[in-house]
Amino acid sequence: MKVSSVDCRHLRKVIRKESGSCLVVDCRPYLSFADSNIRGSVNVNLNSVVVRRSRGGPVPLHFVIPDERSLLRLREGSISAIIALDDRTSHWQKLKKDSVAQIVINTLSHLASGANICFLKGGYESFHSQYPELCTEVKTIDQSVTETEKRVNSNGEKLSHRKPDYDQGKPVEILPFLYLGSAYHASRQDYLSDLHITALLNVSRRDLQPAKGHYRYKWIPVEDSHMADISSHFQEAIDFIDNVKQSGGKVLVHCEAGISRSPTICMAYIMRTQQLRLDAAFDIIKQRRAVVSPNFSFMGQLLQFESEVLCTAPAHAATPEPATPCAQESASFFANDFNTTFSTKNFEPSVFTLPTSCLQSPVHHQFKLSPITALP
Repeated sequence: MKVSSVDCRHLRKVIRKESGSCLVVDCRPYLSFADSNIRGSVNVNLNSVVVRRSRGGPVPLHFVIPDERSLLRLREGSISAIIALDDRTSHWQKLKKDSVAQIVINTLSHLASGANICFLKGGYESFHSQYPELCTEVKTIDQSVTETEKRVNSNGEKLSHRKPDYDQGKPVEILPFLYLGSAYHASRQDYLSDLHITALLNVSRRDLQPAKGHYRYKWIPVEDSHMADISSHFQEAIDFIDNVKQSGGKVLVHCEAGISRSPTICMAYIMRTQQLRLDAAFDIIKQRRAVVSPNFSFMGQLLQFESEVLCTAPAHAATPEPATPCAQESASFFANDFNTTFSTKNFEPSVFTLPTSCLQSPVHHQFKLSPITALP
């Protein structure tokens, strides 16, 4: 399908007159999108493993458009034009082969919906400079933070947890006793009380032991870094979560943003306890908290953990459940071999070839999860 470039003036006209039939896809990193974006646009937010696996080619559509409502409109044929944008690239032909914007364009170009695929010349920076009134500006630091949102760590240092844009909701339920969120969520006693949280598992570089309330607390100090060894903490985290479960309690697993470290721990937990492959565990977590994006090293450590989980899996597997269209797309995408850079010894870049068995179609086991509405 032909891809055309449009200027900011054209996009402004489309937004004002044809917004109902146009989808603006923002290919910038999620935190940049959260700070400021074009009104009504959706963010791609591809995981680093998906980007690497694609090699610049198309990926399953729900990776490109994670917003369910927009994806449904696109599949129904109610969208006539899709306009992709990045930070500042002047023309789509100047995009790097492995850039998120190029992957998005390659994916959308394979659609049979008949929608016109366009790229915004000059990207978001150009559009924002010309038409700031059509953009949202979100201040992630609230200068009027209240005293109830302040916490004191073990060293007596005052830490303010201000509500970032990506945490407008409460912590999300992964299992009936397991919740995932951020440091801001952990600081809100009203959230913890409403969800009947009894324990906090903090996976970050700062000890944020709650100053108030009767909570079981565990701190696992981990940096969100490609050099960090998070897998060495998997078992102690799993044991802590299981102990809370056995006592009839509920645990909130959090880091600072709830995007990389704490989702990694939650994936490891459900992989181990439910005998799931990484791609299935990732889909479960992603559907509940769309902003999760473990760094590439953490994903590599989870893939190695997967081989350990599969080796200890019982010989008889649970009866597979029918896969949703999105799950089928994911299984097909991850079914091929690929190489990643990861070393268990010192995390220096090296070639690590994943066994094909680790990347086959995920086995969907029967266990309790909050209902997820499958896309048609």
